[in-house]
Amino acid sequence: MKPKEVNMEAKSEYQRQLTILIISFLAGYLGLDRFYRGEVALGVIKLITCGGLGVWYLVDVAIAAYRFGKLS
Repeated sequence: MKPKEVNMEAKSEYQRQLTILIISFLAGYLGLDRFYRGEVALGVIKLITCGGLGVWYLVDVAIAAYRFGKLS
């Protein structure tokens, strides 16, 4: 791979993780973060339970922040 291709892939992954973090924080209790990741079944369960009564929501926000922090 060329250096520019590697840089573009890293930038794309950075933007993806940032998007997941924002979605998790703003609408994670509705399961939208799981839908964005392609985990539809978990998104529906999270939607029905309102983010696992808030616990699942907090865990997903923490995981998204951790993954985003690893890229920075």
